[in-house]
Amino acid sequence: MALSSGKIIATFFDKTLKQLEAEDTMTNLVDVDSINMGDMQNTSDQYWRNVEQQAPVIVGRDLTGLATGVIEQVYPLTISAPRNDFFELNTSNLRDEGFMDRRAKAAAKKLAADMNKQIADEVAAKGTLYYESASADFDFIAEADAIMDERQANRDMGASFFLNSRTNLAAAGNLASRTLYPNNRSEEAYARNEIGKNVAGFDMYRASFAGTIAAALNATTTTVSANVTDVPAGQHTVGGTLVNLDYRFGTIPFTAVTNFQVGDVITIAGVNSLGMMDKTDTGQLMTFRIIDINALNVTVYPKPIAANQAGITTDEAAYANISTAILSAAVVSKVNVAGGKVNSFWANDSICVVNGREPIELLGQFAGMKVERETMSNGVDLYIAYDASISTLNAQIRLFTRYGVVDKDPSRNGNAIYAP
Repeated sequence: MALSSGKIIATFFDKTLKQLEAEDTMTNLVDVDSINMGDMQNTSDQYWRNVEQQAPVIVGRDLTGLATGVIEQVYPLTISAPRNDFFELNTSNLRDEGFMDRRAKAAAKKLAADMNKQIADEVAAKGTLYYESASADFDFIAEADAIMDERQANRDMGASFFLNSRTNLAAAGNLASRTLYPNNRSEEAYARNEIGKNVAGFDMYRASFAGTIAAALNATTTTVSANVTDVPAGQHTVGGTLVNLDYRFGTIPFTAVTNFQVGDVITIAGVNSLGMMDKTDTGQLMTFRIIDINALNVTVYPKPIAANQAGITTDEAAYANISTAILSAAVVSKVNVAGGKVNSFWANDSICVVNGREPIELLGQFAGMKVERETMSNGVDLYIAYDASISTLNAQIRLFTRYGVVDKDPSRNGNAIYAP
């Protein structure tokens, strides 16, 4: 009995969906957001979300005149163009159902790899936490845990660490010898590239799709050319109109930028990171990520805020993340000395995938067009649209997802480089 087109496509879509669920590692380890698709159309596929507020502690019995304002910070989320698998089949390709099975597996692997890569590249490009280490054992992961712990980075939604293939190879002997690992492995863990759970505060995975960070051009330093007085804000005025302001970035003026590049990780002499809750000085230099260079003005993540900087208010100082103000003549150094393939780590909710829903059902009203949509367990929609041509006896099948990836809190994610 001949296979029906409906059965072939339904089976293909179902198998692709299941394979994609099995292959997709990173999307299940981040936050997934969505918004009404009509609203997205009216805002050019971008919208803004609020972030957690910080509150000051005011000491004293009589608080007359000491009431503070409330700062509501925001960041943008943007949906990108669809990510597609689009192919054409002749009827002669449909005689063997195994042919479509193999195509389903190939499509799912490609789409899953693309999604994992998008997330990995976002963290590699924007994550602000950073270190290089010659250690190939438990200490390599524990350093990330120490950084996040001393900065009191919220990990209530879990935390993940991804070892690239070569670092995993170097660390395999040491990690495998620890009872922590063999006791929690399973067939499902192997299938999902999982190495172990709760390893120095992280669930650990292998990541062949890890991103890269370029090595610094050289060891040259520069200095800050003016005092930095960035403060937290949710909006600013442009042309007399209040518009949303991305809370993540600040600007540091350099005296020279010749040997600096976008992607460099920098420190500033004497400027340490703070624990975000109790404002304890960690004793470790704060790391910033360069995301733009415009003349001598260098834009960095995160925005540097010091409680002792000029003109800061009590409510603004509650957002302090550095131990002291950045002043003119402070020395700026690069710490991405080795660079290379990264091992990324993050608090799971610090990265967000934005699902882009489309009214694909409307296309089903067009002659010859058939469509389906399913939502994966991670919250991202998978679509299929297909039709056929009587003149060529060919069928066209388009399988796609649509989403955006945003590093919504680059101060809670970053990268480690194994540099033996």
